Amino acid sequence: MKLLQWLLFPISVLYGGIMSFRNHLYDIGKKPQVEFDRTIIAIGNLSMGGTGKTPMVEYLISTLKGHYKLATLSRGYGRKTQGYRMVKADDNASTVGDEPYQYFLKFGDEVKVCVGEERILAIPSAILESEEIEVFLLDDAFQHRKVARDLNILLSDYHRPFYDDYILPTGELREGRNGAARADVIMITKCPTGLDEIRKDKITQAVQVYSGDKPIFFSSIVYGEPKPVLKSEKRQLKAHSEVIMLTSIADNRTFKNQIENDFSIVKEFVFEDHHRFSTKDLNGILTFVKAAKASNLSLVTTEKDMVRLLTMAEHPIFDALGIFYIPIKFQVDKEEEFKNLLFKVIEENKNLH
Repeated sequence: MKLLQWLLFPISVLYGGIMSFRNHLYDIGKKPQVEFDRTIIAIGNLSMGGTGKTPMVEYLISTLKGHYKLATLSRGYGRKTQGYRMVKADDNASTVGDEPYQYFLKFGDEVKVCVGEERILAIPSAILESEEIEVFLLDDAFQHRKVARDLNILLSDYHRPFYDDYILPTGELREGRNGAARADVIMITKCPTGLDEIRKDKITQAVQVYSGDKPIFFSSIVYGEPKPVLKSEKRQLKAHSEVIMLTSIADNRTFKNQIENDFSIVKEFVFEDHHRFSTKDLNGILTFVKAAKASNLSLVTTEKDMVRLLTMAEHPIFDALGIFYIPIKFQVDKEEEFKNLLFKVIEENKNLH
């Protein structure tokens, strides 16, 4: 650890102790959990973010949507509204948050998309509004223990695995590494393509020090072809052309590597995660475009940032240059094994109720 990390280490020990005691109270039943007569699948991580929860949730929706009535439930981080809300056609990223609105845009009526700070209240509210819901996908809920779950999926970034990280503020872990023992499944995300079995075995051994003998899967992000943010856009984004890169996600390294492979980045505009784009932000980009005097520049952003840009569709930057996003897919190794595990949990839970 670096000097600053050593100085912060006592705070990490204190914070880790508090989190450990909290989890212990749940483990021994002193803090109660509420059970629902629906299948509850929680997706989350031990770290602060950037592990690929959104593409994981989308993968689960794609896998389950033809078999069960689904609902996603998120806190709706960064939204301007409060309380429980089921996403409707007149909502946007400002009213429900980035990820929920992204789910809604992508899947429409195939999934009920809900937000609510208190999941324990939001779940019954969603059931009252849509009684046919059979499976809830709880987004970023690994530390939310008030709601009992039937499957706990823990994500860990290949480039920054939890077993090499430290508790806040020394590192980025929300709780100690031993929290992995609560997971039913561990998914290593953002793996490079062609990851060999030797490396997988080493990671598996490192994870199981904390998780025990839980199933471990490896996944990667597959990038699709660029799509215009606005459907009315007639311009095209050609391979190897010059682009401006715009991101406001927790970790843009994988995205940047992909853009560098396909295009020439002339300027990066990087904001903090969940940043709400303002007129000032887009004016700054437009000023750069005008100063560059390049008529063939395009702007490229992530799928998550795209949903926030939609709220700024009237800004003149959309006339000045083509604005595109890169859709992504979640790819899992041993996919059939993972899907069988997923369906088994749901079917067993249905039989119980």
